[in-house]
Amino acid sequence: MDLTAPLIGIVAGFVVGVTSTGGGALLTPALVFILRVPPSLAVGSDVLIASVTKLFGGGAYALRGQVHWPTVGRLLAGSLPGAALGIFVLNHLPPGVREHALQRGLGAVLVVAGAATLVRLQFAERVRATTLPVAGWTAGLGFVTGLLVSTTSIGSGSLLLCVLAFFFPLPAQTMVGTDLVHALLLSAFATLGHLQAGRVDVLLAASVLAGSVPGVLLGARVAHAVPERALRTVLAVILIGLGVPIAWPGAFTHVQAG
Repeated sequence: MDLTAPLIGIVAGFVVGVTSTGGGALLTPALVFILRVPPSLAVGSDVLIASVTKLFGGGAYALRGQVHWPTVGRLLAGSLPGAALGIFVLNHLPPGVREHALQRGLGAVLVVAGAATLVRLQFAERVRATTLPVAGWTAGLGFVTGLLVSTTSIGSGSLLLCVLAFFFPLPAQTMVGTDLVHALLLSAFATLGHLQAGRVDVLLAASVLAGSVPGVLLGARVAHAVPERALRTVLAVILIGLGVPIAWPGAFTHVQAG
């Protein structure tokens, strides 16, 4: 029995449990480059995995009253149309073009996610908003998030949480809860679109979840004993290191040749 998928799930789940970010950013590249899953199938399967894992986390925050529902609603007003557009575009791209574009796009978003994490670590505690953004701005942010999640499975935790930290004056736990509940609903919507298009491997998702659910629970349990800031920094560097050669595979070749 191949345990690679559950082991990948454990690692990604543990990181999510400790930092609340990094799930899709770690899982999708692992599915593509370790398990050799086509990018479109990896993205579709990962949004299903995200739906299940965020059900646990988002549900817990909702029960504790640590969700800002108006922000969730405004984000969804943009993210659901954004996800629908992303799925529509993927459905109408030729298969070869789609897989190539997804791989390059995945790499670029990994770099942005890693950079955003570093910026958040450096500045988010010093620069905080005092009022909530207007509804239209929040919906626009949701639209971009939905488009990214539906096409790369990345963006909800790594990118959206960074923006929330700067521009939304919410308590830390409420910010995470709001992000998780929005991500749960967005991922569930995107999963339906990918399922309809045949881009979800349910057995693969179940194998990963067999590791990621215990990993999330373990990470949440030991989070207080893990140097979260150091782990976030390492995660950011890993994302950038993974993303650059994926997005620009010839970059290092040209440098060496020069």
